[in-house]
Amino acid sequence: MIGHQMSNNLLLEPLPVRAPLVAQTAAAIRARIEAGRWHVGEQLPAEPQLATELGISRGTLRESVRMLISNGLLDRRHGVGTFVARVPRPSIDRGIDELFGATDAIAQMGYRPALGACSVELVAAPDVVARELRLRRRTEVCFIERVRLADNRPVVLCQDYFDATLLREHDIEVDHVEQQILARGGSLYAWLERDLGRRIDTAMARIEPVLATLKTAAKLEVAPGVALLRLRQTHFGPDGAEILYSDNLHNSDLMHFHVVRRRATPTF
Repeated sequence: MIGHQMSNNLLLEPLPVRAPLVAQTAAAIRARIEAGRWHVGEQLPAEPQLATELGISRGTLRESVRMLISNGLLDRRHGVGTFVARVPRPSIDRGIDELFGATDAIAQMGYRPALGACSVELVAAPDVVARELRLRRRTEVCFIERVRLADNRPVVLCQDYFDATLLREHDIEVDHVEQQILARGGSLYAWLERDLGRRIDTAMARIEPVLATLKTAAKLEVAPGVALLRLRQTHFGPDGAEILYSDNLHNSDLMHFHVVRRRATPTF
């Protein structure tokens, strides 16, 4: 039975109004720790002093500190104060001109990649998926949602779609997909190539900033309203045929993208 369409619902929920300021404050504290303003084991300034320094209310500061405590960056000692628990590790930074999977990106930065929550189901292709994969409307597609981890911290929420015909061609039951992907180290690219015979060669990508909804925030373990990087891609095989459509949300605190731009031929 074809399930419900799920993709863009995660991006349409109302956001808490004050969430962005809380996230900005947490980022400012994190940046000061990275810059060496406070070292591991050192106590942060008293709440009134730090709130004044950052130009925010004490309520906003408390929420930001709670966020950083939940991330393991700060440690609160009751009756004493708040201390730096660890220095943030370098973020994962990749060129957007390279086609890479999350597994490779995480591993190449020295983190341990792993697969967090994962769900697989057959759904009717959302309009954007049908259009990008050149399928008829409501064609049955396989929808895979995964949370990719770096040293057990969520960094990417991956939502991927491909024609369910590929599963039938290889006699693969949808209930077995998750285990097969795990057997390939959690890499969807590797599974598609080795188990389904579909090598991804190129992709057309679109990137934009979005704010985390309540659901995406819970999945990525960030505060609602935190800025995320949304990367939508249509993947093609060596013959130019459409294989996969992905809609991924990246924790912008942990994963960055860059692009090398070359000057066009001058017209003068």
